[in-house]
Amino acid sequence: MEKNKSGLSFHMIRNVAQTEYIKWICNPRILIFMILYVFLYDYIIQEMLKAAHKMGEMLMVFEPFIAMTNSSLLIMVIPAVFIVLVSDFPKTDGNTMFYISRVGKNNWMFGQLLFGIMAAGSYLMSILVISVTLVVRHSFGKNMWSNVITSYTKAFPNEKMARIPMLVNGKLYNNMTPVQTVILTITLLMLYLMVMELMLLVSFSVGKRMMGILISYTIIGVGSALCGLKSKIQWVFPSAHSIAWLHFDDVLRIQKFKISYSYIYFIVLLIVLFAVSLVTVKRYDFAKITDMED
Repeated sequence: MEKNKSGLSFHMIRNVAQTEYIKWICNPRILIFMILYVFLYDYIIQEMLKAAHKMGEMLMVFEPFIAMTNSSLLIMVIPAVFIVLVSDFPKTDGNTMFYISRVGKNNWMFGQLLFGIMAAGSYLMSILVISVTLVVRHSFGKNMWSNVITSYTKAFPNEKMARIPMLVNGKLYNNMTPVQTVILTITLLMLYLMVMELMLLVSFSVGKRMMGILISYTIIGVGSALCGLKSKIQWVFPSAHSIAWLHFDDVLRIQKFKISYSYIYFIVLLIVLFAVSLVTVKRYDFAKITDMED
């Protein structure tokens, strides 16, 4: 008996997500990720390894990842590159109308949501795994901060403007352990990236895909600039909510902006964006999609 296409089917949702994910990882655009990592290696990992060698110390194995995802110098790089990788989300071609007629619009939309979770998760986990792999021979696994992070300025007082002290903020190592920081960072960044994906989904469903990309980059750029300026308006944008150390006070070991508020911010934003996309996609004419897949 044929399933009601207006209802939800986990099997169909999973198949949509799986199909989209395979297309995504097979897209030549994924090579941009390797370019990103060459930059991150030169800019962060290599500098941290040099500092560790200079001090005769070892890094904590997660510290390079924490530096990449929490550095005030690189606030917008990781989300900006991710937008490039998913800029055609949701990917459509001349067969999309027939595909949706089989699975139904609701299943297709929830499949896109599941794909978004898979894409954002694998993107962040790839950064984590590669960073750990590159430093594992020169690091320790105990859940504590290394002296490279906490004592570099003390060891070299004349190098206060060096890159190392700016990579991991004191608000992090004074308030959280490395493992806590990694878990919080991945969670907040996952939510941030999913917000960007759903903005692309909404822009597609209203027929303004390019505008959605431009708005996403504007939000990333403006939000990152406000974080650098430490403006109170920064909390209007998702960038500030995704940076762990911004939640803590400069002097006291307290949260000046509660992390739970950031979770609420992201969850409300995700629900609103996905609800809007579900409503607007019902009026979208998939028959006008004529471009065939490469």
